[in-house]
Amino acid sequence: MKKPIIKIIDEIDIISSLSKEIFNNVKIINLEGIVNCNDAIFDSCEIEKVDFTKYKIKKLEFIDCRLINCDLSNLEFFEISITRCEFINCKMMGTNFISSSLFDCLFENCLCRYINFSNVKFKNCMFKNTSFIESNFLEILSNDLTVDNCDFNNSQFYNNDFKNIDFSTSSITNITTDLKSIKKITVNSNQAVDLVVLLDVNVKL
Repeated sequence: MKKPIIKIIDEIDIISSLSKEIFNNVKIINLEGIVNCNDAIFDSCEIEKVDFTKYKIKKLEFIDCRLINCDLSNLEFFEISITRCEFINCKMMGTNFISSSLFDCLFENCLCRYINFSNVKFKNCMFKNTSFIESNFLEILSNDLTVDNCDFNNSQFYNNDFKNIDFSTSSITNITTDLKSIKKITVNSNQAVDLVVLLDVNVKL
């Protein structure tokens, strides 16, 4: 997985960034205020403690960015590409990534409950220590997706290409799924019993 390419030249606040349309090579910090912005494509930025839910941005994209302690809950990322980005300790409750592509992205220590990954393409991405409780993973294409100690409890896995993904360190209790989504995945022994039950097979122990 490739790291973000970030060359910070200045530090500004989010209000100045949005109002002056400064979206490149800066460190952006939080500031209270109201700004309406139609499009914001952040490129090579470090963004810290920004609550994006307060700003009416119709189209939001990230390239080569590191987002730390940010709130992107309930935002709509529709048919966009997010490339070489790290989401660290971010809140993404109910965020939609419908029909988007994520390349070389890291989600670490994030709260992603109810997130919607429908028709999403992942390439060289990693989920680490992140909660995806009650989330939707529908018709996903994955190429080198790494999963480490995540919580997928009560999530939906349908019609996904999860071949060769190792879920053995994560929790997948009470997921709803189909055979395609779990074909050739790696699980631990306890998870295997749960998955067999989901497939309506009786197990004698």
